[in-house]
Amino acid sequence: MPSPQTILAIEGFCERLMVMKRQESDYMVPDYLNPEWQARLAAAEVSDSDPPTLNNGEKTSSASSSESINLLWRDKICEWCYNVVDHYELARESVSVAMNIVDRYVSSRFVTPQTYTLVAVTAIHIAIKLVSPWKLRLNHLLDLCAGKFTAGDITSTELTIFNALCWRVSPPCAIDFCGELIDSSFTESTSHALNDIHDMARYLTELAVCDYFFVTTKPSSIALASIKYALELTNNEVDPRDKDRFTSIVARVALDVSDEEVIQCYTRLCAMYRQNRMVDEEAEADDDEVEGRGQATASPTGVGELADTPSKKRKRIQENKEGRLITEHGEEIAHFGPV
Repeated sequence: MPSPQTILAIEGFCERLMVMKRQESDYMVPDYLNPEWQARLAAAEVSDSDPPTLNNGEKTSSASSSESINLLWRDKICEWCYNVVDHYELARESVSVAMNIVDRYVSSRFVTPQTYTLVAVTAIHIAIKLVSPWKLRLNHLLDLCAGKFTAGDITSTELTIFNALCWRVSPPCAIDFCGELIDSSFTESTSHALNDIHDMARYLTELAVCDYFFVTTKPSSIALASIKYALELTNNEVDPRDKDRFTSIVARVALDVSDEEVIQCYTRLCAMYRQNRMVDEEAEADDDEVEGRGQATASPTGVGELADTPSKKRKRIQENKEGRLITEHGEEIAHFGPV
């Protein structure tokens, strides 16, 4: 029989989960890369007034541009954001928040590469302030932009984003659902098993952040799929009583592991995980070959790192002649100009 304290704690978890579940509907994103959706946005842009300008006088958007938004833009932006937060040892959840802000903003208006990049830089600036216990000075972020934007560009775009999204910039992310579900359910398992589930679920949710497939899905569905697969990948090391408690809490907050969207997320995550494992194994083999020849290799960055990878030290950043951002020891960290 659970103690009164345990019952009270579970009640608190369930209440928070219910609130998050209600909130996620306010942060959903349409399939904005659909050609018909983009055509409507372009038509609306043409009928609007002239687009705003940057401090250097360049237009930030124009429907007459021959270049329309595409999947590659998002992939590069997401990778760049992870490189930035990893280098400065900031909360990786910041990228999930930032990409939700970007996706929702660009789903409501036509954007050019210049606009998209500026919105993404501003979004990670907003997300870091909201999520990370450590903050990134604006001038450091501007340094990473290699002179493309000014502080005025970022602050004015920040206000534009706030107004466009009605100040809804704190989405409940998949990793948030994972944290509440795991902490409330797996109370009898060993700390080792609990940490393994947390780490693997986090890794899977970060894979989802990088994939446009998950943009239109609910964070709670991604979380359930991540936990389900994490349990399999950790060989079901948890206490059987915790599995029963997990099932009970999921049902109590009106979630369903057998929901079609959850199954689709699970299938996609399985495929992505297997693919990433193959890539990582090939990269490790290449690294071993290079190290065997006595050459140094760069530390891995981005979502490919698991949670137990040692974090990199903060280092002075400089820009080389090709525009890549490197440390004083010549190690590349981030390369601006993602689109």
